[in-house]
Amino acid sequence: MQIKHFSKKKLLVSLLFAFILLVLSLFAKESIGRSISVSILVLFFYLFYLFSEKISFAFISFLLLSLPLNITYQLPIEFSKTLVNNIHVNYLVPTLSIIDLGVFLFITALLIENRLQFKTIFQKYKLPLFLFSLILLLQNIFFRDLLVSLNSARFLTYIFTFLILIEEFRREKIESKEVKIFSILLFLTTAGQAIVGYLQFKRGVSLGINFLGESQVAAGLLGSSFVSLSGTEILRSYGTFPHPNILAGFFLFSFFLSLYFVKNIQKKYSFVSFLTMLISVIFIIPTFSRVTILLLFFSILILSFTFFIRKKRLLSFTPILLVERFLSLLKGGDSGAIDRSNLVKVFPSIFKENIFQGMGFGKYVLFMGDRAPVTKGGLFLLQPVHNVFLLLLSELGIFGFLAFFFLIYKIFKESIKSLTISSVLILSSILVIGMFDHYLVSLPQGVGMLWGFVGLAIIFSNKLKKNKEDIN
Repeated sequence: MQIKHFSKKKLLVSLLFAFILLVLSLFAKESIGRSISVSILVLFFYLFYLFSEKISFAFISFLLLSLPLNITYQLPIEFSKTLVNNIHVNYLVPTLSIIDLGVFLFITALLIENRLQFKTIFQKYKLPLFLFSLILLLQNIFFRDLLVSLNSARFLTYIFTFLILIEEFRREKIESKEVKIFSILLFLTTAGQAIVGYLQFKRGVSLGINFLGESQVAAGLLGSSFVSLSGTEILRSYGTFPHPNILAGFFLFSFFLSLYFVKNIQKKYSFVSFLTMLISVIFIIPTFSRVTILLLFFSILILSFTFFIRKKRLLSFTPILLVERFLSLLKGGDSGAIDRSNLVKVFPSIFKENIFQGMGFGKYVLFMGDRAPVTKGGLFLLQPVHNVFLLLLSELGIFGFLAFFFLIYKIFKESIKSLTISSVLILSSILVIGMFDHYLVSLPQGVGMLWGFVGLAIIFSNKLKKNKEDIN
């Protein structure tokens, strides 16, 4: 790749990145490690843009490296606004993440370079986008709350980013060298998370790499996620995600994305993606995320079966799972399942008070109040309901919920002509994870993964394949 010319628009984009790097230097006193980490990734983003002259390519490359990093900045807010039952709740703190920064740079750079892409998006999705945006606007006028405004803006801009990228995939060819670069970056990220997660699992404590967003956790420590197997407390793998379930979701996403690379890259380069898939399969196990582990191995079985039907041979793979962890569900004493059930039981009483107007993005825990269920250890369970659909319904209200799924319907109608096996497996994974967890809509990394899964389901579909005949 080489720089062909330095236009006025490219100069403006360069000034944008220079300004962001300058701003990041001001946060060095707060955490020099995190400031350096974010600055390096932003510089990486800019250099990829500069030499490729494709902002979308540079942004996806940036995402592949930054998605697992839970590097955040908490905005100043009155401490009293973060309290529920006199307990501080992190979910109620307005937070900016490194992914938010990447989305901001992408959207702003695109506005400088090619505003017509936004016009195309508005024309294609004008009614559902208008309705959903209008409801969010009215909700924010009603609540006038920083947390709600920030989460609403994040969710909406992530949707715009997703729609723009899908249009890019539809209109332009993906060059072979770009697929190779993506596959290498995904391998590096997946391998890095596997190593960090395994060391956490083996040592039973975090590694101290908080400059990459690692949570401070330890087996048996209050607030940490661990399991008790055969009388021993074992720390679940976190990677640099805020929870093991999200790391497991990332491994599942990495598996499907690598599968796409395998199908759309020259065979001599496909070993990198095969290795990424293998790493995802092996190192998802120490996360002990039962739902996601089952989804991954079920997907492998289905894909192997379809491969057998086509090629008359079956891939030999026998996953060894920690049976005791799964059997605890059948015994009825699993604390995770009990907590999820109790959170769902609280939902009706909260929802009926906010049926139409909702409670605003990110405010669910605040409305729980004294109704918050209690854990086995006697502590208040101050978490969102572990169900994406119930959470969206309660925070958006009925009209916002319907407007959002009208937008989803429109996206699928415009992008998918017929589904492939891979698309069905990905969409099923979204549905199942959404039934048992909340991170796909409550955390920046989760929201990014949600649209990543949806995007993968679409590019695996037949319609986009027909529009991109020469991927290689």
